[in-house]
Amino acid sequence: MTRTAQDFTPRTRPLPHQREAIEYVVENRAAALFDEQGLGKTKIIIDAFAQLMSSGQIDAALVIAPMGLVFNWEAEIGKHSNLVPVVLRGTGRTRKYRFLSGANFYIANYEAVSSRREIFRKLVQTRRFAIALDEATRIKDPSTETAQAIFDISESAVHRAIMTGTPIANRPVDIWAQYYFLDRGKLLGTDHAAFACRYDPDSEGVEDRLEDLSSLVRANSIRRLKNDVLELPDKLFIDHEIRLAGAQKTMYDSCAQDLIVELRSAAGVVELREVDNILERLLRLVQIASNPGLIDFQFAGPIAKLDYLDTLCDELLGSHEKLIIWSGFVDNIETVVGRLHRYNPLRIHGGVGIDERAQVVRAFQEGSSCRVLVANPAAAREGLTLTRASAAIYLDRGFNLVDYLQSQDRIHRIGQTRQCEIHKLVAVGTVDEYVDAVIELKQSIAEFVYRPDVGRREQVIQLRDEKAEILRFLGEAET
Repeated sequence: MTRTAQDFTPRTRPLPHQREAIEYVVENRAAALFDEQGLGKTKIIIDAFAQLMSSGQIDAALVIAPMGLVFNWEAEIGKHSNLVPVVLRGTGRTRKYRFLSGANFYIANYEAVSSRREIFRKLVQTRRFAIALDEATRIKDPSTETAQAIFDISESAVHRAIMTGTPIANRPVDIWAQYYFLDRGKLLGTDHAAFACRYDPDSEGVEDRLEDLSSLVRANSIRRLKNDVLELPDKLFIDHEIRLAGAQKTMYDSCAQDLIVELRSAAGVVELREVDNILERLLRLVQIASNPGLIDFQFAGPIAKLDYLDTLCDELLGSHEKLIIWSGFVDNIETVVGRLHRYNPLRIHGGVGIDERAQVVRAFQEGSSCRVLVANPAAAREGLTLTRASAAIYLDRGFNLVDYLQSQDRIHRIGQTRQCEIHKLVAVGTVDEYVDAVIELKQSIAEFVYRPDVGRREQVIQLRDEKAEILRFLGEAET
């Protein structure tokens, strides 16, 4: 295969905001693409790397993505270009052939790179490679084997790019490893621990330091919001306050009292065992507020959220063609699928394989018989287009900001023509309200880094104080 035999012309025309980003990636050997979810970052990277191949600046590209997105990348490369992709999977001779195939795009998941570091390192040394990390927050902890492997194999790359709509997943320190991959510490330094200390959201005067960090990030990345570059329909957020009652409330109150006692008795004691126990009990409270049957399979009383969900689904499907229900618990997903059998619901969670998941998405997007999808954000938040739905319900939520932001934007993205409704079921007087406060604080800090302004600065301070009050009520420092 020679370059002269290749057709590097894109098959699809980029949108104006995509052309701007393509130019940015082409012109920067270390490119950070932080566009909000749903703006077509995959198309941008494909076109930019094809242009670099056409001009002879690179010979091939390696895309590293979450496992659930590997085949999506293969399909998107075929859709948007005339170039040859190969997924680096399989064993023995098949895998060896794929590494030696001379393709334009090599696609691998993060786990494969970690387990076969030496093979990937040699691959990148064979030609002039560009490397792109999709959902780059997967390497936010630089001490992991995966991050170390990616740092290692990328030493020989001539062009590097990171892409994610949520570069700050939980705290500002999340961004350090992503830039270290790009420039080996030129922008944010080489000391991860010092960076984490400097930008600790709870430290004194951090707002001024976050403004400095914002200037650095904005000068060395490209980020656009959907409302800035697309004419998408509005996204409406609706909270539903649910009150626990009966046996469910008794179970919740009992667990909450045990939690407070344990936290207070552990004050000042720093032991990993006790921290794990705290996290486990917070998770248990989330489960009880959502569905006590998750921890007591014999529970037979009324379940407030599930009973409310039955009625809400009927109401929403009267005005929406399709909807998605999100839950962080597999058993909850199966329970909801059983309760809503009248709508022939589909499911996606960690136990659903990649091939089956693709079939589920196709059936939901293209079919008419399945009106409800019940899914786990951790398994379905990335890379999926689910725009046949225009409503999403959060039966429960964890503390992960990325799960929340990316899952809601499965329906609010390019191709959506209807107003989208995001419904949250919040159990009043429970840990659900603490989850809300934590997620809002994380989101405000992330937005403050992207676009600092006086109003957002004040919101960060206010939300941090609110979270501190909740934590003082629980009787312990932040978990």
